[in-house]
Amino acid sequence: MTSKRLGFIFTAIGIVLSLVVGIVVYSQVSEAQRVQASLPTLRVVVAAVDIPPRTEIAASMLSVQVIPDQLMQQGAATRVEDVAGKYTPDGFVMGEIVNARRLGEIAAKSTPSYAIEKGKVMYVMPVSFTGSEFSVARVNALRARDRVDLLYTTIDAPQGLTPDQRQDVQANPIPYLQTRIMLQNLRIQEIGSYAADGSLIPATGDPTGKGSTPTLENASIIFIVKPEEALVLKWLKDAATFYKQSNIEMVLRSPADEEQADQNLVVNFNYMQQKYNLAPPPSVTPGGH
Repeated sequence: MTSKRLGFIFTAIGIVLSLVVGIVVYSQVSEAQRVQASLPTLRVVVAAVDIPPRTEIAASMLSVQVIPDQLMQQGAATRVEDVAGKYTPDGFVMGEIVNARRLGEIAAKSTPSYAIEKGKVMYVMPVSFTGSEFSVARVNALRARDRVDLLYTTIDAPQGLTPDQRQDVQANPIPYLQTRIMLQNLRIQEIGSYAADGSLIPATGDPTGKGSTPTLENASIIFIVKPEEALVLKWLKDAATFYKQSNIEMVLRSPADEEQADQNLVVNFNYMQQKYNLAPPPSVTPGGH
């Protein structure tokens, strides 16, 4: 048998095998399509585009798709007219099934609670609650959506001091000052207060108070935080209010900064002396003269 004839035979076998494989694949695809077509289906409303949070949904933002009923979500919207004109506090990504449980009436759009993500709470901290406002607020640097860190300073005096020794510590607290970062990357939702209709009354930042809106000194910083962070904020505010030996300061972050600093870092006199070679204070021992 010549090599040319052998080549024809192998080619023919290859063609036959290709046809057999094609027939098998076509049969399987047709069967899968037939089974899929036989399954019960439902029409659902999906986002045709990315729908941002706190948005009124227009009909042009929506489309309808048919899905097998076993993929149907609880609360999924099935008619465009039931979604258009509603308000979404969370938003939807393109292609996502619109869940009616995540919709609200447009009249409620200004309700402050609609701005709070699931799993978080609103905490309100006065700009000034210890007699003076935060330094970063005093220069009118804070804006809605800014993120800040909170620093906390205390006098960490030894235990068991006599009254005279405590007076010495009060007179010379530098050896006992401790400053640390308590909370990081806190998001400011708004600065001001809310009117009866839910709209924001922003603080002016005008210390003269000539405007009709509240001055910055009398305004509040409205945070959206985790419940644990709200507890820490409450504790810090109470500590600074009732115990004058503590002090809170706020620092403003860059919008591009997501990095977390070392929360265990404590700046005290030992740290400052070692890093900057500070001379010891006149008296570092309680009761010493």
